[in-house]
Amino acid sequence: MVAFAVIAVGVGYYVGSVLTKADLNHHTTKWYDRAPLIGAAFGAVALWVVARLIEPDLSAVLAVGVVVLGTAVGTAVGWLAGLVARGRAQSEVKLLTVAEAAAGAVVFAELFWVFYKQVITSITWPSAKQRIPFPQIDVVTGPALEVGGVTIQRSAIFTVAALAVCAVLLWVFINRTRLGRGMQAVSQDPDTARLMGINVDRIIVVAFALGAVLAAIAGISQGFQNNNIDFRMGFLAGLKAFTAAVLGGIGNVYGAVVGGLVLGVVEALATQYIPGQFGGGSWKDVWAFVILILVLVFRPQGLLGARVVDRA
Repeated sequence: MVAFAVIAVGVGYYVGSVLTKADLNHHTTKWYDRAPLIGAAFGAVALWVVARLIEPDLSAVLAVGVVVLGTAVGTAVGWLAGLVARGRAQSEVKLLTVAEAAAGAVVFAELFWVFYKQVITSITWPSAKQRIPFPQIDVVTGPALEVGGVTIQRSAIFTVAALAVCAVLLWVFINRTRLGRGMQAVSQDPDTARLMGINVDRIIVVAFALGAVLAAIAGISQGFQNNNIDFRMGFLAGLKAFTAAVLGGIGNVYGAVVGGLVLGVVEALATQYIPGQFGGGSWKDVWAFVILILVLVFRPQGLLGARVVDRA
């Protein structure tokens, strides 16, 4: 309900801002210029929250009453907030606009709450703690292959192939496209890149989108290998991805690939060849982080990273 209240306050404030945009000075960006709108939305939604906490299942008549009363209370709160901030405000917000902001906030809260309850009760949601079977594809998740006495899982072949394709495409994108070169410039010096005409905000959005695409491919690969997915499956994988990036060198595409491969080989060798209680599959994660600690101590820039010295 707290999330609904915050969203509703934002909607009410937005409605009031749109309706009163013609009345406000273009330079009124301080909170006290918008205090009546904020107070109106907050007061209306606060009354709605109290009513819903007292009686979660309101009838239609009571819901309309809550909307009307919330509009009135929100208008009063917004008017009082305007009086408090009047000494510093540069523009005056009309009382009708304050009432419209309060009405917009409480109406949105009520309608969204009703819609939310209908969705929650009409859809059978899976348990968050339950492992969900991952879709199987015959070519990728079929029987294992026998090559020279070595058993190779098809999902592992898909993972390696996806790694090779993504690494090549990422290298081409970063080094051979205008957007990729702009990304390199922004990573080195965003202020100078902005002076050179590069849209820094667009580059940041593209970088996040590219990371999401690569994360989705990694998630699909892990789903094929585990055959099931759950809410915890990405935690340890994320830690190992960070370890691989540090191992290879932060900011180096080749280093990330090499670091991941080295980390996987070290885990496999430690599991297979370290005898005693420190070997076996239960210790493979421990050895992965031992490698991370050693790299951070003896070569912080990573295997393929270059040492950078900042001069004053």
